[in-house]
Amino acid sequence: MLGRALEGETVHWRARCGERLLDVTAGPRREASGRVGGVTGFAIDVTLGVYERERHMAFAAYVPAAAFIRDAAGRYLWANDAYAHLHGKVPGAVTGRTLEDVVREHDVAQARALDLQVLARGRPLRHSLTFSRPSGAPVSVTGHRFPLDTAAGPCVGGMYIDVTGEVQALGEKAAAEEELRALRDRTGAASLIFTLSGRVLRANVGAAGLLRTRVALLEGRSLRDLVVPSPRTAALLREWQEVVRGRALRRNVRLVCRTGGGALRLVRADVAVLREDGRPVRILTLLTALGIEHPRAVKLTPIQEQVLLRLAQGKPNADIARAVGMSRQALDYHLSRLRQELEAPSRTAVVARAFALGLLDSTVWPPELTGESSAATH
Repeated sequence: MLGRALEGETVHWRARCGERLLDVTAGPRREASGRVGGVTGFAIDVTLGVYERERHMAFAAYVPAAAFIRDAAGRYLWANDAYAHLHGKVPGAVTGRTLEDVVREHDVAQARALDLQVLARGRPLRHSLTFSRPSGAPVSVTGHRFPLDTAAGPCVGGMYIDVTGEVQALGEKAAAEEELRALRDRTGAASLIFTLSGRVLRANVGAAGLLRTRVALLEGRSLRDLVVPSPRTAALLREWQEVVRGRALRRNVRLVCRTGGGALRLVRADVAVLREDGRPVRILTLLTALGIEHPRAVKLTPIQEQVLLRLAQGKPNADIARAVGMSRQALDYHLSRLRQELEAPSRTAVVARAFALGLLDSTVWPPELTGESSAATH
């Protein structure tokens, strides 16, 4: 056995000394040059309770928590399977080795400092630490390091749980929360979080700016207080229920909202459900302005809407009159009414004002009506 230790191998055997039964571990003693200069070892008296000890050691060897025992010089007296796995080894390749043989070089100082702290204080130390696997990947553990009195003298024991996955998950959660916070509070995006019953639970600065009010005045208000009653409101409530009941992940609808000063503004509301444990608990709504703020509802007759649409398409008066089936004199009357209703002095200004108010859809070509001119009422 000693010959094998001199050849560089760590060996274990059980020996008798009189009536005493000893567990012996021996390994090479290396000089500063790295050459084997002798044998070092230790023996543990296992005469009493040998079978009980073997059973306990079997449990300790395969418990999921990583565990080890090191002497004051940093040599491993024992390590279980989970601890060896953390360092990419098997237990037999750890026992008898030193910290420098097992732990990556830049982690040795941290391990020795903790060992010395435990030995100096003489009491357990609960802590968390991060070190590197042989591949260089970080691993995080939490647990206890504690002093032990053994036949080999004062030693340090440790037992840890690998929490790398949990630490990574918490880091990813924190990053996601920061991204959402930046989106909500720093980008200008207008968002409202509603209770399922339709009351504003949380509003951000972007939503307050879009609706010309303050966050404190938005929070606590009912959805019905924010929107102008119209067929669009009923459509929103139907879409809302579709999302709440899980029949859709998201919906969007156009709404005319009241601003803080009592004026009106056309917005698009994108509605999505927020869930906890699979149950809908809140409703997230992102608002996008589709028109400028204006003091009163714009109401056009169906014939005026058709005239406006053809103006936006660049049709001359003769073509518009023919398309809608009226005389030139009747068309001039409706053009005059359009200029008055939209407060625009010319044909070009009428079209520009209609786009600004959201009466014409700015996302398509040729132009299309949004239907908002006859949807909003006081």
